[in-house]
Formats: sequence, C-alpha cells, structure tokens
Amino acid sequence: MSFRSVVISNSANLGLSNNSLVITNEDEYKIPIEDISTLVIEGIGVKLTNRLLSKLAENNVATIICNEKHLPSSIVLPLNIHHRSYKVIKEQMNQSAAFNKRIWQNIIKQKLYNQGQCLEILSLKGSQYLKKISTDVESGDKGNREAIGAKYYFKSLFGENFKRNNDNGINAALNYGYTIIRSVIARTLVAYGFNTVLGVNHCNELNSYNLADDFIEPFRPMVDLWVYSNIKSEDELTKSNRMSLIDLVNYECIMDRQNHSILNAIDKMISSYTTACDKKDFRLLKVPTIKSMEYHFYE
Repeated sequence: MSFRSVVISNSANLGLSNNSLVITNEDEYKIPIEDISTLVIEGIGVKLTNRLLSKLAENNVATIICNEKHLPSSIVLPLNIHHRSYKVIKEQMNQSAAFNKRIWQNIIKQKLYNQGQCLEILSLKGSQYLKKISTDVESGDKGNREAIGAKYYFKSLFGENFKRNNDNGINAALNYGYTIIRSVIARTLVAYGFNTVLGVNHCNELNSYNLADDFIEPFRPMVDLWVYSNIKSEDELTKSNRMSLIDLVNYECIMDRQNHSILNAIDKMISSYTTACDKKDFRLLKVPTIKSMEYHFYE
C-alpha cells in the first residue's frame, strides 16, 4: 500500500525512470511511484513530463497542484481505473434517497462525536454537549444538527470571536489540512470506482468532488486538533506547517476498535461504503473515531 507524501517546494524537473519519480535540481532523487500516495507540487518553477503524469494517474497517486501562495488549487486524478467502473457508478446512481439519508446520518453522527472527542482531548468545555447531540441526528440530518454543532464547536475550540470565513492563520491551516484529506479521499473513491461528482448529501453542480466532501466530515476534527495545538490566529502558514499538515494522513485514528493511520482508515471507510452500496445496507458503513495525536509507524 502506498504511504508516502512527497512535497516539491523548490524549482525542479520531475521525470520518470524505471517506475520511479525522478526529482532533479542540484542533485537527483528517486522515489518508487508505488510508494507514493500523494504528490504536492508547490514550487512555481517545477517542470514535469506528460509520461510522468500518466504513470502517476495509472498508480492512483493524488497529484495536488498549488498556486503561488502555496495553497492547493487543483488535483489530478485518474479516470476509470477500477475494473468495473460502470457497475460501481450504476449502483451509486441507483441508491435510494432513503439509503443516502441514512449514510449521511451516520457520517454526521460520527463528525459530531469526533468534534466532542477533539474538545475532550484538549480538555476544553463542550465535549458532552456535542456527543449528546450526535445521538439526536435524524435520517438525512433533518434537524440540521451538523450546523448547530459547528457553531458551538468552533467557538469552544478557537474562541467566541472566531469565524470560519476570517482571513487568518487558523483558517488558512484548517483549509490546507482539509484540502489534503479531501484529496486523499477523492483518490480512494476513484480507486474503488466511484464518481466523485455524485454526492450522498453534497450536490453542488459546480463541485467535482461532492462525494469526497461527504466523506471528509468525520476526519475534519483531526485537522482541527493539530491546528489548535500548533497555529495561532496571527501566524502565517509556513512550509514546516504545510509539511506537517500533509503528513497528518500518517497519524492514527480508530477504526474497528483498532489503531490505523488516517490513510488506511480512509481506505477502510470507502471499502465499507462499497459493501454498503452493494448490500443496500447503510449499517455496513465504517467511520473513524479520532484519538490524541500519535504517529502511525508502518512495519
């Protein structure tokens, strides 16, 4: 399983040799493509070959392109790499509204629970309230518990004056971290044959990643946990910060009562969604529980 996140921050030439990414600037480095899960290209002077892009897509590497401010602006994903893409997409499109509402209910229940868990880990007030309203989420989140929880949660986490649309270091870090997790989820959905445009709850016609935006929800508090501990409102998002946020996919969460990297938990969640769609049973969806920050070391 691929596990490495590679960040290209300076001017470099990127090429392909013997199924390895070749990075050339003053020196030359080689990384097996089969080891790479995410490639983030930040440097505005980076040049790469079409042959490399094709091989990255073939190996389902999420290639993230950043703008001049080092913020992710696009993602390159493969098309129809699953051997039964048509079957999977047909099943995806034929799921009932009731099934999708139940899937969304499960996602939001776990998001709220994880937000409460985040506050508990940080010894902040509000944990029990969020965990309580997580048990009240109805099918399709008819009572809009997600919005109620978000308003309460972010004020508990970052203070009464905090707003998600403010231009500050905290929001810059949150947005960057969410984008990285979203990209990995999109990559995994494509690997399992899903069309990311067709969301369970998100249905924006201008959004190519509605389904990824559905499944990111229970993982967001893991980003929040890191940002609270490392970023202040007046901070700038440094290269070191960005590297840490990219590496967040290698931290642990809990799935099936076992510790897994976020990267592996995403795979397990989407795999379980495949089974849930096939069996038409929303109860088969597996979702992660966050824990205190601990790096996952691969054997």
